[in-house]
Amino acid sequence: MNDKKIAFIYCVNNRELYEESVRYVRSLYVPEGYKIEIITIEGAKSITSGYNEAMKKTDAKYKVYLHQDAFIVNKNFLYDIIALFEKYPKLGMIGVVGAKTIPKSGVWWESTQRFGKVYDSHTGEMKLLSFKETELEYEPVQAIDGLIMITQYDIPWREDLFTGWHFYDLSQCQEFLLADYDVGVVRQNEPWCVHDCGIASAENGFDNDRKKFVDVYGENVQRLNKTFLPLVSILIPTYNRPHYFELALQSALNQTYENIEVIVCDDSTNDETEKLVKKYTAKYNNLTYIKNPTRLGQFENDIKLFNLANGEYINYLMDDDLFHPQKIEKMMSYFIDDVNKEIKLVTSNRKMIDQNGEQLPDNILTQPLFEEDKVISGTDLGNLVLKYNFNCIGEPTTVLFRKSDLKEPFGTFLGRKYGCNVDIATWLTLLAEGKAVYVSQPLSYFRIHNSQQLQSTKMLLDGALDYAHEVLYARKKGFLEKKEDYLIALNSCEKYLANVIEQLKQEKDNDKFEELLDVYKKINFEIKTVEKQSKDLMINEKYPLVSILIPSYNKPYYFELALQSALNQTYKNIEIIVCDDSTNDEIERLISKYTCKYDNLTYIKNPVRLGQFENDVKLFNLARGEYINYLMDDDLFHPQKIEKMMNYYLHDKNNEIKLVTSHRQLIDRNGNFLKDIVSTRRLFESDTIIDGKMMADYVLMSLINYIGEPTTVLFRKSDLDEPFGTFLGRKYLCNVDLASWFNLLAKGKVVYISETLSYFRIHDDQQSQSIEMQLNGIIDFAHSIIEARKKGFLQSDRNYELALKHWLDYINRFIDEILNNSEITEIFNSNISDRIGEIQKYKLLMETEYHKLVQQLKRTKYDFNIDINAENNSHAMILRMVGKNKKVLELGCATGYMTNILTNLLGCEVSCVEYDAVAAEKARRYSNNVIVGDLNNFDFSQHFQKGEFDVIIFADVLEHLYDPLDVLKRVKPYLSANGEILVSIPNIAHCSVIAELLQGRFPYKELGLLDNTHIRFFTRSGVIKLFQDAGLTIKEMNRTVCPPEQTEFRTNLNVFPQQVADYLRSLPDADTYQFIVRAGLVN
Repeated sequence: MNDKKIAFIYCVNNRELYEESVRYVRSLYVPEGYKIEIITIEGAKSITSGYNEAMKKTDAKYKVYLHQDAFIVNKNFLYDIIALFEKYPKLGMIGVVGAKTIPKSGVWWESTQRFGKVYDSHTGEMKLLSFKETELEYEPVQAIDGLIMITQYDIPWREDLFTGWHFYDLSQCQEFLLADYDVGVVRQNEPWCVHDCGIASAENGFDNDRKKFVDVYGENVQRLNKTFLPLVSILIPTYNRPHYFELALQSALNQTYENIEVIVCDDSTNDETEKLVKKYTAKYNNLTYIKNPTRLGQFENDIKLFNLANGEYINYLMDDDLFHPQKIEKMMSYFIDDVNKEIKLVTSNRKMIDQNGEQLPDNILTQPLFEEDKVISGTDLGNLVLKYNFNCIGEPTTVLFRKSDLKEPFGTFLGRKYGCNVDIATWLTLLAEGKAVYVSQPLSYFRIHNSQQLQSTKMLLDGALDYAHEVLYARKKGFLEKKEDYLIALNSCEKYLANVIEQLKQEKDNDKFEELLDVYKKINFEIKTVEKQSKDLMINEKYPLVSILIPSYNKPYYFELALQSALNQTYKNIEIIVCDDSTNDEIERLISKYTCKYDNLTYIKNPVRLGQFENDVKLFNLARGEYINYLMDDDLFHPQKIEKMMNYYLHDKNNEIKLVTSHRQLIDRNGNFLKDIVSTRRLFESDTIIDGKMMADYVLMSLINYIGEPTTVLFRKSDLDEPFGTFLGRKYLCNVDLASWFNLLAKGKVVYISETLSYFRIHDDQQSQSIEMQLNGIIDFAHSIIEARKKGFLQSDRNYELALKHWLDYINRFIDEILNNSEITEIFNSNISDRIGEIQKYKLLMETEYHKLVQQLKRTKYDFNIDINAENNSHAMILRMVGKNKKVLELGCATGYMTNILTNLLGCEVSCVEYDAVAAEKARRYSNNVIVGDLNNFDFSQHFQKGEFDVIIFADVLEHLYDPLDVLKRVKPYLSANGEILVSIPNIAHCSVIAELLQGRFPYKELGLLDNTHIRFFTRSGVIKLFQDAGLTIKEMNRTVCPPEQTEFRTNLNVFPQQVADYLRSLPDADTYQFIVRAGLVN
């Protein structure tokens, strides 16, 4: 096999389509050292026979089997497939669309688990056909569509089975899977292919081939469906109801979802259910029956079932209720799509049935909550339940949840075992952790019959006590954060308890009744307390609550200083929450003098150590504030930090600001100021609002956290939609702050306050400089860069290239340093070795990405990264001349690299004209008015009003025009009376150019002084004359400088006689690289 060759294989019956497809193949970027070949089979009896014939004709390791009407539009296609196959030797075949599971019909596109995307015309209209996206580099599937099938191994096509034009693709997928290879749908940012197939036909033997596929591969498909689908445990607790139980069991066994287990725990006092179930256990190997030797009762039986469950997901089924046949399948589709595991339970509409199974009319509990399926915040749904004692979620039968998400035993809430509301106890525990899904279709049936004990004295008492506990303690789980919601719930609870007390007043000797009276008093006392607090806090209505969150660990001295800096804030409405993860009780003893004095201070000692990440997340979930600022236990706040930062949020009417940061001051262990380092230097001399994505690019390209540690940043709690320290589903091990900042920066703007508002302490106890943490940081940055474009970062190819290159340069130096340092290698542990292994994987991936970009950027010349503060950069100088909030016409904007800064940093309104349509499309990310046009003959009057612009920019443009004087004259009327034209233009009189001429050379280059697209050339006098002739006054003329040896010519003047070299150096503009001109209208 030739592993440097890729064969493109076609079965052809339409030369015109085929030739067009081949043109796309010929335009692909081919990696260095590789070659491609095209193999065509004409007059094939079938797809399978044609592909087998072609397979034998080539020694290429990589084969691309594609339809003649498929066109590959991803220029980097070859780079992408080779990188995938080299990284994953087990990956046998890939495609662009397919399905993880195959329905019993055998038709892959009827699956609920479809992945990938392609431009497709099977409906008669060319449009994007898009299924689920994968976070992986490829999604393992059972089927890929035959429009394109790419392999790195050869397995014969089943021409013995499929002699036509259908199901050859699914058959080949199964053959690869049976050979223990993976089949995958690739991750695509943009579709790789266009499939101009026209309206699809199911004739020519489709149904016969379908039946054949199901007959031959059905058993394997069913087996793989189970491996691809998570296991769901259906748990049935039963007690003395054999008739109803059998109906419930049948509804579980008849589920369409293909990977379930059913577990029955029989708590009956007789053997009727045991005898009945035997005929089912003999038939179903996924059914487990257990007879409890002694009666456990409902609560303990539920717990026993939970512990027996092997499934990743759980659904209880009460033995008198019923499931809809598609209940588990429809609910699981939400969990399967939930890549970030945000969904914590799925419920649905449910219907009531009577003892004969007849449907009963809806009541308030069973009326649909929503007309359509809806994903809802867990706390919002929990609040609805708590405020109105309204179980709109459902009984245990109704809800499907992930087993690992339930952190307390079923039926327990905040450590209390519930006597009646066991379902609500569990739903609240789950809802506190994330989102819920409500399915509007009825998927379960709750039976009402005479044997139920819902209105017994015991259940009424237990239910009332349960509800009171829910309301009184729900805020610990983040429910009822708003005082008005809490008051509604308290008043609702008071009325319910009063009603139960009235009903059961004869139960005076009942201990639970006495307990209920005591709880009723607590509810009333709490109502009065909250009402008083609400009055006291009315003065703070215009100041949203800010939560200052302090994770502490074994640093009592520094912790107390940090706490004092939080308590001394001038902002009027704060709460402070401390989660103590210490291994001793020093902080617990120390803080008691503060908790008795400050009622806005909450202290929690973790019963077991959580670690930094989980402690941060716990604090976030406990926070009641609309805004959050972490305070690390060894750092300090400036007294006005929260007040000054909140001032920006209070004036942000459109909620555009997603993060406020500031300069932070380094301090030593004694609080003495230290010198700024690169990451803490002031970014701006005055307060500045910046586009979040631009700030993220700056961090990713430099690999430096300019934004700050958790102490530095204030943000709105609702804006952070991933757990603190997580970015795109990955829990960061070092850059936990940046993980969250990136999530926020993707959504809007960032404020940088130039004043020092926090103090970051450097001391010996920190672990941030350990080898392991540095390796973790490198891995975190690699993940951030590779995934950045999903969040809208590094959209400029040049910026992406710089980020990749900087990371690769850094890692090469760092790894060499580690491996060559004997002291470090001696302390290697498995964690460090694992980290280095992970880094090597990222290195391979990023090198592939980098080399693809380098090839791509050869075709995108003018796409630069600009540091606006750079002193010797013509573009930075022009941008500083523009200033803020101007109306700007940028001529020759290229990909928008300057437009981005003008719009997002300087707040300008920018119109652009650009000759290159591809570059103009990229520039539209930053301006709503980008016009594709040739300045040599552009009619400005068709697009702009005279006197419209404060600034007109020609940044490295005039030298590209046939008649720059004519263009200046034609654009001049569109400048306002006091407006300015800003121009950068290269100096042809640079001594390096003259030196080349003296040696008989005029070497055009890709970029620079002799850019191969320059038409006009200028000296200083030529520039001055140009503006004079155009009727413009030069107000200011600056220059950038570049020594001859540092130009693109790398000129060595020492090759000339000394007098010549000295003369060249003495020329007035010998080292002037570019002229920068500020000009205005002649008065």
